[in-house]
Amino acid sequence: MIQSEIYKQFEMCKTWEERYRLLIQLSHKLPKLTEQELAEIPEIDGCESRLWFFFQSTPRVIKAYSDARLMQGILMIVVTVLAEKSVEELKEVNLQQIFDDLQITKHLTSTRLNGLQQIEKIVKQLF
Repeated sequence: MIQSEIYKQFEMCKTWEERYRLLIQLSHKLPKLTEQELAEIPEIDGCESRLWFFFQSTPRVIKAYSDARLMQGILMIVVTVLAEKSVEELKEVNLQQIFDDLQITKHLTSTRLNGLQQIEKIVKQLF
């Protein structure tokens, strides 16, 4: 799956319920991590659900997992976006803007948004 496909799918959604269903569908596409992998990557603090995230720019390695299906769908979008960005684009990545564009942000709790902010901070810290 690529970012443009995700955008097209969300453009067809007319209501939050349709967007929510699409996020749940996307959650099934995120690769599952083993208990061993989860033990090796950091857990993100401050998110409503449990959230693990690892990012390496070169070579590009992204591992993400959440115990909540909604967050899994959000992470699938994050992983897709980050995988497609160049190093220069990663320096300026704005995850909240992406979710604003998809009309998702206004439906997320502040703690879920905090999880996104923490992920963005991890990515930008590398530069």
